[in-house]
Amino acid sequence: MKNQHKKNQGFSLVELMITLVLSLLITYAIAQLLINSNQTSVTSDGISQSQETGRFVMSYLANQIRQSGLNSISNNSVTTKAIISCSDPDFVGLTSTTGEVACSTNTDTGDTQATIYNAGIHGDRLAVAWVPPLPASGNAADIRDCSGAGGYSENDIIINVFWVESDGNGMNNLVCQGSTLSGSTITRSNPKQAIANGVDSLQILFGEAVDPLPITDRRNTAKYVNADDITNWERVYAIKASILTRSIAEVTNSNILRRYVLLDAEPYLMTDSINRQVFTTTYVINNYK
Repeated sequence: MKNQHKKNQGFSLVELMITLVLSLLITYAIAQLLINSNQTSVTSDGISQSQETGRFVMSYLANQIRQSGLNSISNNSVTTKAIISCSDPDFVGLTSTTGEVACSTNTDTGDTQATIYNAGIHGDRLAVAWVPPLPASGNAADIRDCSGAGGYSENDIIINVFWVESDGNGMNNLVCQGSTLSGSTITRSNPKQAIANGVDSLQILFGEAVDPLPITDRRNTAKYVNADDITNWERVYAIKASILTRSIAEVTNSNILRRYVLLDAEPYLMTDSINRQVFTTTYVINNYK
């Protein structure tokens, strides 16, 4: 009886090559899907970061600006202008006891990728003042400035100054400092404090009325101009603020030129892979009489 041997046939070279190519295509497709998914997640996180920063800063500024100018309840003779400006003859050259400028200034120059994190202020500086009433506790020691610092007394005029500066590590922060104003002199200042990181610029316009406030008390703001062009600070009834926020990390590999416009400033020209967004809001000063 003859032994019949069956041949064990394997894959041919062509079949192996086809299988290998198909496997590579499938692997590539899966890898691209994972890469795109990760990139989408990173981009989404970056957008969320800049949006959350913008919403927080705008809400924070609203609380500070709307209460500016409010007078002490216990002593009606203590009053203050709502906005302290370097172009106001009463406050030219006003500085805090720590050397920071303590009045509103105007900067129309925009930034570029090469200059955005240089030392110095980026955008405008806003200084608002108020005479806070006693807090609910009835204790003047609980009075706080924009940074959360205390040490104030009842009937103190507090100046809260906001600006954007670099932290020296490739990030810009919104910074504030609280000081006590007596006449046209700063008598004491708390240390400046970063309020929010990821804010690249702050631009401010002021809503000025041409005519006196009508007897109806309806605001009659006629124009929005920068701090240098105000003719009567007693008739500034609103503030328009614009900020440029950024993601904490790079979110894209596309380094195309992007232009960001903030109020009256020159465009901010960026070609990096940072996600940035512009937020603009107008605030009405509650105490405008």
